[in-house]
Amino acid sequence: MSITVTGLVGKKIRQHRRAKEITIQQLSRKCGLTVNYISLIEKGEANPSLNKLFAIVCSLEVQWEDIMPTCEEHQDIYNHTIL
Repeated sequence: MSITVTGLVGKKIRQHRRAKEITIQQLSRKCGLTVNYISLIEKGEANPSLNKLFAIVCSLEVQWEDIMPTCEEHQDIYNHTIL
């Protein structure tokens, strides 16, 4: 299965959440999203709106660039998608 931008964003969210030792339940309470929805985001199975990503970013106390793919990562995703 190839990685997508959504999948990479979810992976980065999970990495930051775990690094801060925050459970999905705690993040859910803090950002107002359901546990199930956060889990889907982290697995790359949901495509959250900017408003929902903003709630997560603020709750994790990280910056947008911490969860967004770099230009190099984006190019890798693009190359894998078209190959």
